[in-house]
Amino acid sequence: MSFKLWKDLVDVNSINTLPELGNFKSRGSSFIAKQNPFSYTQDRLVVADGCAFDLHDGNGWRQISNRGDVVINPGTVLDDGGTYTVGCDYFVYIVLGDGNKPELFISKNATFPIGFTAETSRKIGGFHYGVIRKVDDTWTPIDSTGAKYGAGGTHWRNNVTVGIIPNSVWDLKNRPQTSFGGLVKVGSVWMSIYPASAKVPVTFMNGTSGLSVSGGELQSAYGKLPATGIEGLCQYSFVELASRLGMRLPSYREWLSAAIGNPQGEDGADNYGWTKNGNTGRTRTGAGVNTSTGDYDTVGGVKKFAVSAYNCCDMIGNGWEWLSDYTGRFDAGAGSWGWQNELGDGMGQLYAWKPGSLSAMIVGGGWGGGVFCGPRTVYLDVSPWDRNTYIGCRLACDAA
Repeated sequence: MSFKLWKDLVDVNSINTLPELGNFKSRGSSFIAKQNPFSYTQDRLVVADGCAFDLHDGNGWRQISNRGDVVINPGTVLDDGGTYTVGCDYFVYIVLGDGNKPELFISKNATFPIGFTAETSRKIGGFHYGVIRKVDDTWTPIDSTGAKYGAGGTHWRNNVTVGIIPNSVWDLKNRPQTSFGGLVKVGSVWMSIYPASAKVPVTFMNGTSGLSVSGGELQSAYGKLPATGIEGLCQYSFVELASRLGMRLPSYREWLSAAIGNPQGEDGADNYGWTKNGNTGRTRTGAGVNTSTGDYDTVGGVKKFAVSAYNCCDMIGNGWEWLSDYTGRFDAGAGSWGWQNELGDGMGQLYAWKPGSLSAMIVGGGWGGGVFCGPRTVYLDVSPWDRNTYIGCRLACDAA
């Protein structure tokens, strides 16, 4: 590993001038990436040439720099000596090992790797390990022969694998504005890989669902039940919960970009989403998930190919998803402009043509929607205050 440890930050021979980013520097827009991200033959990370990091050795501050790309096989530097778990976030740490030798470790721990402390380790990046749709370098789905939207060998719809999700890799320069976890980058937006689920149960103002949220927390996690109106959540609730985390609901344009390449649903099967006509409720999040345990299951897992070109899971089926977009209603029926008391007790009123005149877009499709579910599916007939059991959300945030 071509890292060099400088004696300290005041050594005249060290690289002791760091830029305005703070206590690290690197060239380009990022310094950690997946090596050969579209080859699908290996899981390697590359730490680019020309980085410098401050790190405390337990007594004083040191600086570590590299001369040349550092290629690492994360599977050989897992701090617990185990193997990857599908659906988990991992973090990249730089530490000082035996003899003060700079080393890299990968850990599930978001604080510090096993055997070190927050003071003697430095988190410099991370990634998500999960289900990947095979695409070319234009992010277009391919079959196993490499043909775009092809049917040779393994059909493009079924051409998925597991590994380090390439667009989930982040570092101190290329990262989301919040450490929410379970995200992939789609263009300039970081999107949750999975529909939002409840990390902490949600409670409401005055104990009344649909009013302002008083407690609770969302997450983007594999193998969990998506949060919906079953928990009393409406679109306004998801907006509030997202804001607390530095997140937001995506727009229709952003959602469309993330959903590209997720195949349309089927009436009689759950291959590409939880869409089979006979489904009567939500199931656990993620592609290839065991509906009983929430673990990745290559034999009994459902929705084996429910992943988009940008590696977002459950973009169709398993619950509609609220967006940030609203539309007014002026359709048939008697009405007149006036105040409509529909927003909830203590929440003000809506001035509109008639009751139900405001809709928030929902997308993707529900758990029994069959072929109506798809990567452009949108529905315009639900008001944002409705607490429908079949509507959840996906979260987004901007880059830092």
